Amino acid sequence: MPGKPSSACVQASTWKSRSQFPIHQKETGLVAMGGHTRRFNPSHQWIHKRIKAGELKLQHLVVQTFFFRRTNMNAEGKPRSWTDHLLWHHACHTVDLFQYQTGEVSSDVSALQGPIHPELKIAMDMSIQMKVPSGALCSLALSFNNNGPLGTWFRYICDNGTYIGRYDELVDGYDKPIDVSKVDVSMDGIELQDREFLAAIREKREPNASVAQVRPAMRVLDRLENSML
Repeated sequence: MPGKPSSACVQASTWKSRSQFPIHQKETGLVAMGGHTRRFNPSHQWIHKRIKAGELKLQHLVVQTFFFRRTNMNAEGKPRSWTDHLLWHHACHTVDLFQYQTGEVSSDVSALQGPIHPELKIAMDMSIQMKVPSGALCSLALSFNNNGPLGTWFRYICDNGTYIGRYDELVDGYDKPIDVSKVDVSMDGIELQDREFLAAIREKREPNASVAQVRPAMRVLDRLENSML
């Protein structure tokens, strides 16, 4: 909203449109933050803190984002005023998370997409691969054709264990629960994201997941899109 601090999950359809956000933020001096909730989920925070401490080294992040969405409806069964997109919305969150967890920008990227839906005019299936300079990989499968539970699951294959993040919950490679109750002041990633936004406004500082910090992910999306042309 013009003239006010902003925190939102905004689907930009091109790199050009998204690249303007940090410029507007600097011009106004307001706090502007992307809605990348994965940075704040206790499960992903638990992994992030151990990577930063040198206790874990990410080798391969394997992600599945599955929905059953063949009409322009949201997860609550209500019509959308915009068309959802596997790359510019759902993949965006994983690209940002992968680069946030590794602290690097992807050096090698590739993507494949399935047939374009005749009415929605979007690909309904997509496969994305990324690699950062340190060698860590990310394999991301996305589908709007999956007739089953919806959502995103993250498998962190590390040098010292395997962990699976399911939103705010975390289990090890054998499905044994990991206690993340002490990771932050809440077990709700959306609440923690909102807390960070409000704290950044009060403290007059850049928030985690600021528009400047998430900009590199958008550049990678542009590279991925070009690889499918």
